[in-house]
Amino acid sequence: MAELRIGISGCGGRMGRMLVAEVAATPGCRLAGGVENASSRELGKDIGELAGIGPIGLVASSDIAALLKNADVVIDFSTPAASVIHAQLAAAAKKALVIGTTGLDAQANAALREAAKSAPILWAPNMSLGINLMLGLVEQMAHV
Repeated sequence: MAELRIGISGCGGRMGRMLVAEVAATPGCRLAGGVENASSRELGKDIGELAGIGPIGLVASSDIAALLKNADVVIDFSTPAASVIHAQLAAAAKKALVIGTTGLDAQANAALREAAKSAPILWAPNMSLGINLMLGLVEQMAHV
């Protein structure tokens, strides 16, 4: 059974760090990498160290296209503008994207709906419930 390759967008943030640690600890899953904003001070740092789990040999980059290429699914906890761009790129690459970013307006919501016509995109801005659903889905995907 192949491992599910999961990328994390916003890997230097609070949720991104937690997701890096969770994915790394989940059997059947493998981290594909992590991305941050091009101006982030976390760029070039090992994402395992950012997450507090020690070095794992993957550094934070700003290349979302490369992450989408290397991942089966990307989990996005970035900014509203970045999430829209990531959704458009995921649609073009036909890659799954899970978005937990908050603060998306009606225009961004419409852009996500459009992108979701070409690729599986889940937007769950309230991750208090959504994070548990997402972790359950990751576990189920790993078994498949």
